Amino acid sequence: MPIGFFEGYRRSARMIVARWANAYTTLILVLLTLITAVANASVEEVDAKQIIILPKTLKPIHYNVWLQPFINGNFSIEGKVAIDFEVLQPTYYVILHMTDIITKNESSRVLEKDSGHEVSIIQQRYEPLRNLYIATLQEQLEVGRLYTFSLKFVGTLGEQARGFYRSSYRKENGETSWVASTQFQSTDARRAFPCFDEPGLKATFKIYLARENHMNALSNMPMIRSTPIEDQPGWVWDEFQKSVPMSTYLVAFAVSDFPSVVLTAPGSPTTIRAVTREAVIRDTHLAGEVSRRALSFFEQFFQLRFPLPKIDMIALPENSFAAMENWGLMTYRENGLLHDPEKASAEDKQWVSYLISHELAHQWFGNLVTLKWWTDLWLNEGFATYMGDMAVDHIEPAWGIMDQFVVRRLQEVFALDALESSHPISVPVIDPIEIIEIFDSISYLKGASIIRMMSYFLTEETFRNGLKNYLTTLKYKNADQDDLWEFLTNAAHEEGTLPLDLTVKTIMDTWTLQKGFPLVTVVRNGNNSAKITQEQFYLDKQTLHEHRQRWWIPATYTSQENLSFEDTRVKFWIHEKETYPEFVFPESHHWVIFNVKQSGYYRVNYDLENWNLLMQQLRTNHEVIHVTNRAQIIDDALNLARAGYLPYDTALGLTSYLSKERSYVVWKAALHNFQYLYDMFQHDPAYGAFREYMMSVISPIYEYAGFKEQPRDDLQKQLLSGEAVRWACKLRHPDCIYRSTKLFRQWMYDQSTYRRPPSSIAEAAFCTAVREGEIEEWQFAWSKDLDNALACSESIWILARYLRGAFNESSGLRRQDAAIVFSQIARGSVGSIVSWEYMRSNWNQIADYIGTAFFGLPRVVAAVTRRFKTQQRLKELMQFQQDYAENLLTANRAVEQAIETTKVNIAWMEDNYEGIVHWLREQGFSSDLSH
Repeated sequence: MPIGFFEGYRRSARMIVARWANAYTTLILVLLTLITAVANASVEEVDAKQIIILPKTLKPIHYNVWLQPFINGNFSIEGKVAIDFEVLQPTYYVILHMTDIITKNESSRVLEKDSGHEVSIIQQRYEPLRNLYIATLQEQLEVGRLYTFSLKFVGTLGEQARGFYRSSYRKENGETSWVASTQFQSTDARRAFPCFDEPGLKATFKIYLARENHMNALSNMPMIRSTPIEDQPGWVWDEFQKSVPMSTYLVAFAVSDFPSVVLTAPGSPTTIRAVTREAVIRDTHLAGEVSRRALSFFEQFFQLRFPLPKIDMIALPENSFAAMENWGLMTYRENGLLHDPEKASAEDKQWVSYLISHELAHQWFGNLVTLKWWTDLWLNEGFATYMGDMAVDHIEPAWGIMDQFVVRRLQEVFALDALESSHPISVPVIDPIEIIEIFDSISYLKGASIIRMMSYFLTEETFRNGLKNYLTTLKYKNADQDDLWEFLTNAAHEEGTLPLDLTVKTIMDTWTLQKGFPLVTVVRNGNNSAKITQEQFYLDKQTLHEHRQRWWIPATYTSQENLSFEDTRVKFWIHEKETYPEFVFPESHHWVIFNVKQSGYYRVNYDLENWNLLMQQLRTNHEVIHVTNRAQIIDDALNLARAGYLPYDTALGLTSYLSKERSYVVWKAALHNFQYLYDMFQHDPAYGAFREYMMSVISPIYEYAGFKEQPRDDLQKQLLSGEAVRWACKLRHPDCIYRSTKLFRQWMYDQSTYRRPPSSIAEAAFCTAVREGEIEEWQFAWSKDLDNALACSESIWILARYLRGAFNESSGLRRQDAAIVFSQIARGSVGSIVSWEYMRSNWNQIADYIGTAFFGLPRVVAAVTRRFKTQQRLKELMQFQQDYAENLLTANRAVEQAIETTKVNIAWMEDNYEGIVHWLREQGFSSDLSH
C-alpha cells in the first residue's frame, strides 16, 4: 500500500482524538490504533518498488459500467460503475485506479453479495500521484466472500488520445461531427471509470452507453437492446452483451455518426464490420479481404476459434496508436484501415495488410492469453509483429514478406540494440511513463526477431504445437515468458527437436534478460578448421564493458561446396565456450556463410579471405546466394565497418556488384546503410565525391526500375521503383528531377489531361517537386493532401510555418500527426536544422501537445538527432537534456540513446572519415578543388 496514505491516516487520527475530550476518547483511540496496526502490517508487506501496484487483497470478477458522454455538449461524462470482487486477504480498504474523475462520494456503496449487508465507508480519498481511489471501511472484508462496490462519478472527454476522449472530422456538407472513443492501453482505463487497472486482474464487463438517437454506439460485444432514457428525449441507453474475461486495457467503446459495412458473408461464425466516415466507407475493400483471410489463417495456425461473435474495425479521426487490438472493437487511424487503390502506393497496401493482421494476431496473443505484467510486453507485441507478417505472407505469398522480414524487422532494430543505452526485451517497469517507454522497437522488432529464431531452431511444427498448447491451456488467463518456455520445451522434448538436457528457458533467457546481441566471428585456422567466438556487438567497440555477456546461439551455415539455403536446422550451439574446433571449414578456395537466411538474431564476421571469396561470388553470380543472405552480407559488412571490425574498403567493395542486383530486399538493406553514410557526409566538403559514388551505384537501378513501374508489376518491383526514384532524386539525378517536376507541374496547370503516375513513384516524385519549387508548389501539395511531400521543402520559412502549424490544431493538422510531421521535416537537409532549433525552443509546448501518447516524443527526438556528429551538437543535446529534465516524459530513454548515438557518430567521423575519402579517391571520386 502507498506509505503516504497511512502517514496521512495517522495525522487524521491524532486530530480526531484531540477534539474528542469525552468518555468515548479511549474507545476511539483503541479503534484507530487497531486500524493503524493493520495499515502498518500492509505497509511492511509491500515492496517499495510496488507502490503503484495494487495490493493482492481483492480480485475483480465482473464490472457493470454506465457512461453517458455528452459528445455534442460540454464534453462531460456522467458515469456509474459497479464492481463485483472476491476478497483474497482480509482488508479494510477498497483501492482502485482512477484519474481525471470526480467521484460522487455520497453514492459509494460496498455490499456483501449473498446477504446484501452494507459495509460502511468511513473515509474516501484520492492519491493523485498514484492515480488511486481509496475507500476505508468500518469493518474488515472477509476472505472468500463476494462484494459489490458501486460509485457514481463525472469525467471528461479529453483532447489527447488516451482514456475516453473526443475527436472530430468535417463532413462533406461542411459540418463538424464529433466522435468519442477509447484508448486504454496501457494504464488509461482509469481515466474512463474507476477500476483495477492492471493486466493481471481480468474480469468480465457489461457496458451500457448512452447516446443521442442520430448517433451509434459500439463496444467489445454486440449490442443487446436500446432503451429510451426517461426525462431525456432523444437519448437511449445501449446495452451490450457480457464480455469474456479480459484486462481493463482491452475494454473499448465508441460513439459516432459513422455508418458501417459488413465485410463477411452471411452466416459467417464471426461477423466483421468496418466503421468509418461515410465519405470513405468505399475504401474498406482491402480491409475486408485481409481480415477474413487473416482470421481464418490464425484459427488454423493456433487450432483455436476466435471466441467472440463479432469484430468491429473503426477508423477514427484521432488515435494514439496506428491501431489498437481491443477485443471485438479494434481502433485504427484512417491510413491504417482504409485503402484507395487509385492513390495508395504498394507500401501503403502492404502496411494496411500487415496492420490488420497484427491486430488480429493480438486476439490470441494479448487478448486470449494476456501478460501478467508489462515486463512481458514483448510477448504481446513481438508475437503480433511476427504472426502479422506470417499472415500476410500466407495471404499474399508473392510479396515475399518473410524475406522482407530480415530488412524491415531484424536489421532495423539492430541499430538501436547495438547501443549501450538499449534495454533487455523483458524489462522491469513500474511507473506508467516507464511502461509507455518500452513500447519501442525492442519490444516489437527484436521480440519478433527472436520469436522467428525460435521457430527455426525448434522447427515450425514443434513451435506451432507448443503455441497451441500454451493458448489452449491458458486461455482467458495471464502468463509470463516462463510459462511460454515451459510449453515450448515440452513440445520440443516430445518431438525430439531439443536435447532432453536443454530447455527453451535456458536458451531464451540469454536473449530476453540481456540487452544487445552477439557478433559471431569465424576465422580459418589454416588446416580446414575454424575458430568460432562470440562477443557482444557494439557500434562503439571501444567502449569498456564490465560484464561479458554470452548467448545460446543456434549455428547454421552453408558453403560453396555443400550449397543449401533451405537447411536451417541447428548444426551446433554456440554458448559459454570460447572456441568450437569441431567445425570443419570447407576447402580454402570455397566460401562459407553462417546464419542461413539470417534466421538467428546475430551478426557474423569472417576472416578477410572469406569476405573476399564472398565478394568474388557476388560479382560473378550473386543469385547463387539466397536473397536474405545477400541482404545479410551487405548489412553485416557495412555495420562491421561502421563499428571498426572490418575495413571499409572491404565493406564498400562488397557493394560494387549492386548494379546487377534486382532484389528489393537486398537494395533495402543497402540503402538503409547508405543512408547513414549520406547523413554523415551530407554537410561535409567530401559530399561531392560521395554523391558521385552513390550516383554510380543508384543509376543502374534507376534505369531499370525508376519511372517504369507498371500496374501489374509484382509488389516488390513496385517498392523497388519507389526507392530508385526517391534516391535518384535525392542525389539530384537530372532526369529524375526533370520527370518529377514535369509531372507535378502538369497536374498543377492542366489537371484535365493529367495522369497520376503509379503510386510508389508518385510519392518520391511529388516530394522532389515540392523540394525544387517554392510556395506555389507547396500550397498545391497542401490543397491535395500530399502529406508526405509537404516536409520536403527546403525553404526555411515554409518549414518553420509548417512546424508551427503541426502543434496547433487550428491549422487543420491533427494532433495525432504532429510527431509524424516533425519527424518528416527533421529528415530533410534544411529541415534537420530548422526542426532542431524549434525543438530546443519549444519543447514544453511540444511535450504538452503530444503528451504521453505512444511513440510521439521518442519519435521526434530520434528523427532530429540522427545526423548529429559534432561536439557542438553533442553539447547542445546534453544542454537540452539538462534544461528539460523534468518534462522529458516518455522521451527520457530516447534522449539517452540520442546522446550515445551522437558520441558514436563523432567517434565514427574521427576513425573512418579519412579512410572513406581515400577509398573514394581511389575509385575515381574526389571533391578536391584540383579535380
